Amino acid sequence: MDTKQILSELESLRNSGTKVPGFRGKVMIESDKLAQLALAIESGMPADIEEAQAIIMQRDSIISQANLEAKRVKEEAENAADTLRSTATETHDLKVADSEIMKEASSRGDVITNSAATEAQSIIQDSQRKAYAIINEAENSASFQREGADRYSREVLSGLEEKLADVLGQVRRGIDTLQSDKATSSNGSKVSV
Repeated sequence: MDTKQILSELESLRNSGTKVPGFRGKVMIESDKLAQLALAIESGMPADIEEAQAIIMQRDSIISQANLEAKRVKEEAENAADTLRSTATETHDLKVADSEIMKEASSRGDVITNSAATEAQSIIQDSQRKAYAIINEAENSASFQREGADRYSREVLSGLEEKLADVLGQVRRGIDTLQSDKATSSNGSKVSV
């Protein structure tokens, strides 16, 4: 039984109760039906809680995927940097033949190495920015979903609390009325004896 059905049953139980004469707005209700509704409420609450937990698990999954993506992008950038460094070193070593070629090769090797290092640093920074953006977006999405789930759970539980308080108040008033009637009838029977 879902929450709407439970609330509808509570309303129906209240409306079908026997009115107590002399007490405005007080009704007697069947305790078995009230007990059945209490059991339905108890069994229905875990479903709402499970739904909230599923949302939290989705958030954790999104964050995990973002971390994996960030790690993959970073590894690709590092591999590209290593390849550029390796290529620069090979180019440098091939051009080391005599002193003039060696000077030129050394100069070009330094330029290529610096260029490769700069490009690798740029790739790493870019991939880190992307990773942080993905993680930030995932955390924002998960936070929004969690707030929505929490808000929904609070609304459902508040509604249930109000309905149960109303029904419990009616039950208490019915008990008080019965005890009051019993005390009155006991006093009346003593007087007539």
